[in-house]
Amino acid sequence: MKNFERFGRLLKISGKILTIVLLAIFQASFIAALPWPLNYFNLVLSILVFITVILGFNQALWFALCAGLILDAFSFSSFGTIAAILILVALILNFLFKNFFTNRSLYSLVILGLIGNGIYILSLLIFNFLFFIFGASDNLEKFFSGDNVFGLIWQIFFGIISLTTMFILFNFLSKKMKSVFVDVK
Repeated sequence: MKNFERFGRLLKISGKILTIVLLAIFQASFIAALPWPLNYFNLVLSILVFITVILGFNQALWFALCAGLILDAFSFSSFGTIAAILILVALILNFLFKNFFTNRSLYSLVILGLIGNGIYILSLLIFNFLFFIFGASDNLEKFFSGDNVFGLIWQIFFGIISLTTMFILFNFLSKKMKSVFVDVK
C-alpha cells in the first residue's frame, strides 16, 4: 500500500512540475510573440501572486523557482535573474499577506498583485542596472525605452485583469472560498 502512496505522490509532483514547465514555455514562446502591448502580459507573475495568496507560500516558492529557471533560459538577462526576482516577489507578498492582510478577498489579491508587479518591475530594473554596471550585460537601453515604460503599465493592467479572472473562477469552482473569506487559524 505504501508503494501506491509513493507512486501517487510522485505522480502529483510530476504533474505540478509539468504544469509549471508548460506555463513557463507558454509565457516565453506564445505570449512573448504577441503584438504590443499584449506581449507584456506576465502570466507567470499573475499565477505566482495567486498561488502565494490563495494556495500557500511553499507552493509559491516551488513555482517561483521552477518557472523562474525556465524563463531564465529564454531571457536576455543574466541566468538566475528572473528566478531570484520571482522568489523575492513571493517572499515579500507572503510577508505582507501574513502581517497586513486579514483575508483572501479580491481586494487583497488585487492590492498584492499591484505590489507584486511593482516589486517585479523595480527588481528587474535594479538587477539589470547592476549587471550593466558590472559589465555582465550590455542591453540597458532596452529597459528605459518609451515602449517599455508603457509596456510595464500594460503589464500591471493585464496582471490585475488576470488576477480578478482567476479569483472569480476559483471562487466559482471551489468550496474553499464561499461567502466567508476570513482565514481562521
